[in-house]
Amino acid sequence: MSDEHDVPPKARPSAQATPAKPRPRPQDPIEQEFWRLCQDGQLYFQRCGSCGIFRHLPRYMCARCGSPDYSWEPSSGKGTLFSWTVTHQALHPAFAADVPFVAAVVELEEGVRMATRLVDCERDRLALDLPVELDFEMIGGDFRLPVFRPREG
Repeated sequence: MSDEHDVPPKARPSAQATPAKPRPRPQDPIEQEFWRLCQDGQLYFQRCGSCGIFRHLPRYMCARCGSPDYSWEPSSGKGTLFSWTVTHQALHPAFAADVPFVAAVVELEEGVRMATRLVDCERDRLALDLPVELDFEMIGGDFRLPVFRPREG
């Protein structure tokens, strides 16, 4: 019986196990709130209390009017494909089984753009303004990560 240390590090059984997908680990309380709100299966964006514009990424002041007033408002979850790239190399071992995957920027009905993944979409369907809708991928068994898929109809 051979010892695991007799095998090169990358060939060891312990190195072959697929790690869990990493979760976002925001340090800022306002970003933590964004991720906490996602956990109920709904996407929320900040809406300025003065001028009414939606904003994403979360921040403390409105980029349009400078107001610090805001509320968290639910998103429709509907949008269009603004930009994308098909990724063929996993930059983290947890994503190796997903390649190739579509890294996308979605423009939501609320006017914000969000970096995300597009799932369940054949590459020949990829096109600017492709209608998409929100879904959530469960990672680590108990964390909801927002993703998008083509909207039917």
